[in-house]
Amino acid sequence: MSSPSPFSTPRWKYEVFLSFRGEDTRRGFTDHLYAALKRKGILTFRDDEELERGKSISPELLKAIEESRFAIVVFSRNYAFSTWCLDELAKIVRCMRETGLTVWPVFYDVDPSNVRKQTGTFGEAFSEHENRFTENIKKVEIWRDALREVTNLSGWHLQDRHESEFIQHIVEEMIEKLSSKSSSITKNFIGVESMVAKLIPSYLGFKNNVCMIGIYGMGGIGKTTLARVVYDKFHSRFEGSSFIANIREDSKKHGLHRLQQQLLADILEDKNIDIRNVYEGVDMIKKRICHRKVLLVIDDVNQLDQLEKLAGEQDWFGLGSWIIITTRDEHVLVQHGVLKRYKPELLNNDDASKLFCLKAFKMEQPKEGYVQLSHKVVEYSNGLPLALVTLGSFLVGRTTDEWKSALDGFKKTKGEIFDVLKISYDGLEEMWKEIFLDIACFFRGWKKDSVIQILENCGFDARIGISVLLEKSLLTINNYEALGMHDLLIEMGEKIIRLESGGKLGKQSRLWLVEDLLCVLENDMASEAIQAIALYQNENFKFEEFEEFLEVFSKMSNLRLLIIDGWRIPNALNFAPNNLKCLLYQGYFLKCLPSCFQPKELVHLNLCLSRCEYLWEGVKRLGKLKFIDLSFSKNLIRTPDFSEVPRLVQLKVVCCPNLVEIHPSIGQLSRLKWLELRDCQSLTNLPSMSVEMKSLMAIRLTSCSKISSLPKFTGIMKSLSELYMNWTAIEKLAPSSIKYLTALTLFDLSNCRNLEFLPCNMDNLRSLEKLIIFGCSRLKLLPSIPSTVRYINAQCCYSIKPSPALVKLSSSLQPYSQWFPYNESSGEVAFTILYLYLQGLLCRKTVNETSTKRKEDEGESITEFHIIIHGFEIPSWITHQSVGNSTSIELPSNWCNCKWMGFAICASVSTRKWKTIGVRARVIALGDTPQNNYVSKLLFGTMSCEDSIWLLYLSRDNWFATVGNGECSQIKVIFETDDSVPHVWECGVSLVYEQDVDEFSQTNAQCLIEKLRRN
Repeated sequence: MSSPSPFSTPRWKYEVFLSFRGEDTRRGFTDHLYAALKRKGILTFRDDEELERGKSISPELLKAIEESRFAIVVFSRNYAFSTWCLDELAKIVRCMRETGLTVWPVFYDVDPSNVRKQTGTFGEAFSEHENRFTENIKKVEIWRDALREVTNLSGWHLQDRHESEFIQHIVEEMIEKLSSKSSSITKNFIGVESMVAKLIPSYLGFKNNVCMIGIYGMGGIGKTTLARVVYDKFHSRFEGSSFIANIREDSKKHGLHRLQQQLLADILEDKNIDIRNVYEGVDMIKKRICHRKVLLVIDDVNQLDQLEKLAGEQDWFGLGSWIIITTRDEHVLVQHGVLKRYKPELLNNDDASKLFCLKAFKMEQPKEGYVQLSHKVVEYSNGLPLALVTLGSFLVGRTTDEWKSALDGFKKTKGEIFDVLKISYDGLEEMWKEIFLDIACFFRGWKKDSVIQILENCGFDARIGISVLLEKSLLTINNYEALGMHDLLIEMGEKIIRLESGGKLGKQSRLWLVEDLLCVLENDMASEAIQAIALYQNENFKFEEFEEFLEVFSKMSNLRLLIIDGWRIPNALNFAPNNLKCLLYQGYFLKCLPSCFQPKELVHLNLCLSRCEYLWEGVKRLGKLKFIDLSFSKNLIRTPDFSEVPRLVQLKVVCCPNLVEIHPSIGQLSRLKWLELRDCQSLTNLPSMSVEMKSLMAIRLTSCSKISSLPKFTGIMKSLSELYMNWTAIEKLAPSSIKYLTALTLFDLSNCRNLEFLPCNMDNLRSLEKLIIFGCSRLKLLPSIPSTVRYINAQCCYSIKPSPALVKLSSSLQPYSQWFPYNESSGEVAFTILYLYLQGLLCRKTVNETSTKRKEDEGESITEFHIIIHGFEIPSWITHQSVGNSTSIELPSNWCNCKWMGFAICASVSTRKWKTIGVRARVIALGDTPQNNYVSKLLFGTMSCEDSIWLLYLSRDNWFATVGNGECSQIKVIFETDDSVPHVWECGVSLVYEQDVDEFSQTNAQCLIEKLRRN
């Protein structure tokens, strides 16, 4: 229910990735280096798991490398003995080439020449690897190349230096590099570079003092933007940092003790800090931070008390700390004794024109025909960044006549910023205006989808409305999908509401301040004009002040939205008007809703974090209720009777540990679409789901750890397309449990650790496209799967055996994820399944006529195959291999005889950040003359694993269907991806003949499979 300030997130998740040999340096040098980096606020990834030698490198670790700006590789005496470390190093080098990862080697107690030349202990290690990996010597060469490449980079050598000095030197250089890289964040803020240049010199003489500096000026001039740029650029130089935004607004809603809590949590990196009052917070800040060099930004201060409770004195902070304060009121800075004060200037004409044109024309200059008009708009904006952005967004795509009309409106406003900004508001349709006002008053910092759901339940077309507001720069959205709005626009919205009410609180359409609501109640001023109320907990008011005036609520006959956050008002809902559509009461503290609470128009009910044991007794008639959320209600024992809630669309009950009963009436709800019962760990079963549930689209029972069977379905579930049973106690699936799931497209059984068997016949799942059995470590066999399946994730299913069912699937899966733990034999797994598939083709050939005749008689035949397996080594049986994305093979004179079956084609593909990419394979036949050149049809695959082997089989029939009987002497294979980054590292091609398949018997295949399972 809180309204956090939205910030944009950096491109990288980590600033530094540490690679090291644990047994050499984990508890010594690397631990000290990690601590030093952390003290400077450098976000560093260090793997804390001491995994068994030989265990494959985890996906999380690979992902962390991809999400890091820098990698520091600590070479120590025994580094090369660890295949884990060498795999990690190979990945680092790959990211260095592919994503621009910067790598710095550190030579700790080892001679750099021994590492580079692989002599000494490094030579001993590689001798062991060559003996161990005799069948995969290419892997060893990759490791050798990675070592050579990294050791040729500039880095650090400890030699005879003191470790503490050595570490300090590394950290200082890292800070310099991070600062230079972060300079790119200013490129989207026109004019901010010059502001930073003027602001920062104020600090340079204060390295041994605590420096407070204030940034002040009118709203919209760029104070917060400037503070944010400085914070992003320099925070890594400090031992801790915090950016506390929207002080003026958030202190009213949540109290200063919450902001003190945020300050300490950020700087100390401790999310468990709990502050009960501001005096306790002051004492804790003084004691916990006084010896730390910190960077603290306190944004949008409007009262001296706020500064006194967050940064009361300089001696609260360690020497060298920077405290940056932004405010509209310079007098607050004077009162607090802030000597260094900076007032950002309005943008000069050139910068103002660039900023406006970027919004209006998506370039820095005006379009032809708009030059003079643009100059006039810039003139009226008077260099104020917010006005330039807002007006540019308002005018984008409009005709010159519309621009002239807008300019006429500017003249009438005489340059008042409120009136200039209101032009964009006045251009909105009435519904978009209502949405704007609701967001301005209630929903800043809320997730977009949650706001859309609430506003739609209030009767607004919110999805389109929010898009319109974003287009017009009246609203922003960050990388977390949280909505934001500039404080000037918030003030404009609030002012519009006050003007429309004629200055009478009881006539306002929205009430968002506790004191305003209390005034309305105490003075009996409520009217039908009030549409929405937000009552956030405020330490300056007590619930008793409301108790005797609650009857006044009944006069708010048009109240549609009521938000209550944390207030313990016993009778708060007794007088709620019948027309209430949305109730959001976080922390509701009674056992159930009062019996007199009968809002006939209620559509949306959210009682998260409540103390409810049950929602209501017996039956409650709520004929329009669509949404119920009881998540995190720890006392909840059972759900209510839904018999008189016929329009319920979504029920969300997440993390309710004492929930044991779902009322049977839920199985009769014909309009229910989404049923989410995640993390209800006492729940053992669900009631029967009947055919009446014709709208049900998704059931999520994730982490209901006592549920051991699927819900009982009594008839065909026509709409149920997604079923999530992951992390449950299911041991087996009976055929009867799935026979009615004919519309299911996604079935998630991941991490069902007790699951051993799937039904032998899954044909009833005739719409199934995705089957996720990731982490089902006891699952022994994958049965025949419907032909509709396009994706299976069987990663970490260590007990699954390759079978004909897998082979049958391979021609249709996209992608086909990991079947075995990653090891050096992954390519051989693909080889096994391919040859089992080819044996099946040969068996059919002896029974049927030729493939071409069979295709005519039976329609489409299964003559293509592809499989994707986690790994990066092309198997040795691919005869012609090349580095890069293309390879070719010279064809012998008799290559195309009657025993030739087709081509086996293979590629080693690496994706970035676990991104899904499309890969295409093109096979080209090259003849002696241009007339004899032919190109096969494109073959497609989709990769989502990070390192993958893609193995394809192009059949003889499909080849001839494309190239005819043309003669050719060479075959060339080219792999392409759907983005510009090179992903294909190696590829290869082989001719496949019947005798090859004959030699590879089923017995040999099983021997290989058993060998793989033992590995």
